[in-house]
Amino acid sequence: MDRQEIRLLAVTGCLGYGFTEVAFNRGLAMGLDVIASDAGSMDPGPYYLGAGEPFVSPEALERDLRIVLKGARAHNVPVIIGSAGGGGGKPHVALTRSIIEKIAAAEGLSFRLAVIDAEPPTDLILQRLRAGRTAPLWPLKELEEAAVTSSSRIVAMMGAEPLQKALADGADVVLAGRCSDSALYAAFPLMRDFDSGLAWHLGKTMECGAVIVRPKTGQDCVIGVLRQDHFVVEPAHPDKRCTPDSVAAHTLYENPSPYEFMEPAGMVDTRTSSYEAVDDRAVRVWGTQFRPADRYTVKLEGVALSGYRAISLGATRDPVLISRIDAFTQQIKDRVSAEAVNLGIASDSYTLTIRRYGLDAVLGPREMATTPPHEIGLLLDVVAKTPAEASAVLAKARYIAMHTEFEGRMCTAGNLAFPFAPSDVAVGPAYRFSVWHTMELDDPLEIFPITMIDIRN
Repeated sequence: MDRQEIRLLAVTGCLGYGFTEVAFNRGLAMGLDVIASDAGSMDPGPYYLGAGEPFVSPEALERDLRIVLKGARAHNVPVIIGSAGGGGGKPHVALTRSIIEKIAAAEGLSFRLAVIDAEPPTDLILQRLRAGRTAPLWPLKELEEAAVTSSSRIVAMMGAEPLQKALADGADVVLAGRCSDSALYAAFPLMRDFDSGLAWHLGKTMECGAVIVRPKTGQDCVIGVLRQDHFVVEPAHPDKRCTPDSVAAHTLYENPSPYEFMEPAGMVDTRTSSYEAVDDRAVRVWGTQFRPADRYTVKLEGVALSGYRAISLGATRDPVLISRIDAFTQQIKDRVSAEAVNLGIASDSYTLTIRRYGLDAVLGPREMATTPPHEIGLLLDVVAKTPAEASAVLAKARYIAMHTEFEGRMCTAGNLAFPFAPSDVAVGPAYRFSVWHTMELDDPLEIFPITMIDIRN
């Protein structure tokens, strides 16, 4: 293969979301240097990190991994998986590793597996905090020791260097904990001294797979070809296409700046980037700059237990009730507070949130629509110190919502219709983000230990 270019395949935007075998096999046939896929995100919220569970099913993970591992080993192409299992913590990595080993045994695959942990020691985080080597990310404030010690789990988002170390040590499959999405694709090109700006920009472009592809009919594979002075991206599926607009738009994705995005090693600047169509399917990009950071930092993501959640969903299409919904919602909260005390549950030991779907459940007080809805769904959401207290408060809230009087009320029984029984659902533990900060490292590898495993079948 021409060493003046590197060919990368992004399997999907998130492992377990799926992809077509048509696209994957077409990518393999083009000749690849690396196959990679992100496997996690904090977008689904803090629960999955705290609970140590994936936000896709193990069955979906196994389906995607089986195709990837069989194809990669048949063509002797290394595989990099980042943010394993969703949250990228130890239980997420362990789950993904068990699936990989199960597939290897079933398919008779042999390879060298590198497992990279991304849960830094609490003592080290506290040391860096005390030394003034942490910084907050919006919207959190300065990190406090109590936030660190009370967190159920904290992960650090690794950069390219741990992935590079694993590859240099001979890994055929790299299974990484929480990881920069872009680093999955930038790591190998940076090892081969390709331009840093282009390598990181290509990684950013490929991180979400078929998000840059049109038509957007689900996840699928994307091919990236990096050369000395530009890169080209195209869909692996023959019936799809990339456009300059679709590629350029992704640079804005999840970034506060339209021109810059941060990585542990520095800043990627796209102000001078250019985008042009190579043909009706592929896009060429050039001109991106990279500015190394003065200090190497990683993002810390931590969650703490908030309590235990129970929910109930009801709905009304009573126009009189809907016209008085603000007062009715407050009436529910006031009555619940008064009656919970009779159960020995203080009002400050739980939270009751009432989301009014069809009115303002998404935007809340920022809602701009003024047209009165003809129906509203009320989601009663209780988080309390124990599962029993959550269920008790929810039962009160549901009963009060059903039977409370309001001005103009004409019905003599229930105010709400419930779509299922039982109406009350115990969700389990609830988590909140407790750490959302950066931390300086003395060495990019210092908190990301690598374990090498030889799998022989």
